[in-house]
Amino acid sequence: MSCSRQWRYKMFLGLMILYMASACIVALTLLWTTMTQYRIENLNDKIEDQYLVPICAPSKMDTDTDPHNNCDLLDSLRYEKFIANGWTKIVYSAKVDSQSIAIKTVNLKGKDVVDCAKTNPVLVCHNKAVEKLVREISLLKQLNHATIIQLKHYCSKTAEERPCMKYAVIATEIGEPLTNLKLLQMTWNQRRQIIVDLATLVNYAQESPIGVLGLPDLRRPQFVLVNGHMKLTDLDDIIVGEPSCATNDDCSNFNITIKCISSRCEGYNSKLNIQKSFQEFGPYIFLMEGVPREKRMNLDRLRQLWQRNNVTTEQLLSDAKLL
Repeated sequence: MSCSRQWRYKMFLGLMILYMASACIVALTLLWTTMTQYRIENLNDKIEDQYLVPICAPSKMDTDTDPHNNCDLLDSLRYEKFIANGWTKIVYSAKVDSQSIAIKTVNLKGKDVVDCAKTNPVLVCHNKAVEKLVREISLLKQLNHATIIQLKHYCSKTAEERPCMKYAVIATEIGEPLTNLKLLQMTWNQRRQIIVDLATLVNYAQESPIGVLGLPDLRRPQFVLVNGHMKLTDLDDIIVGEPSCATNDDCSNFNITIKCISSRCEGYNSKLNIQKSFQEFGPYIFLMEGVPREKRMNLDRLRQLWQRNNVTTEQLLSDAKLL
């Protein structure tokens, strides 16, 4: 066999081996994906078949005193359509008295439950997700503000007299998804309203009735538009109170450096909220397109203050209202 033929033969053989190896990898990947998907899709069945436990009882205190608690309504509600989902929750729309509302409940196919179920009983993972919703219910009841989605009803069943499946559903006012494209397509007056709403939220976080709030996961998908106003819909990751510390090093994170005073990182949440809000919304709301000539200098000044993060939340709000 000539060298040329031998070389072609070896090349053909190598390509065949490479093709077969690639086919095996693809087949194994598809098999793994199918098995994983089957496992995820059957989380509901696991809860019902392997953990035959009753639904937890509702809190007696909530049932007797809280007008928002309405299990009778939410237990019988028919969901209309899917709206969104996240690591912990899934959101649907529904109607009550001909008015549309948003319904949040546990996302059994979400990352939180699926990852947890790899090493824990599904019931335990489900109940952990419910606890996040219960925390969000508590925050929604306490943070009644124009920049936060309004709580309509909720149902919480978490009383643990014995092993039971926790349950929580939240009903809020419904809004339009706030996409990057929607922000880019807004008129100047619409963008100006978003700037004011965002500055109002950041300032409210400094003076909320339950203490200074940190918004570490402040992202665009956590907001919706309600009658042209931007509102925060996801509250379960909110930090209440300034972070505790022993040294100044404990107050350095996300390119923020704050002094540790009386075991607290005083002013940390303010810096965090200003920084996170600009990173997420700055490129979309500080565009000069359509801005009246007399407002451009004020807008550019506010953009620089916000970006440099060397301003108080009160000053941000004051400057935003001048636009």
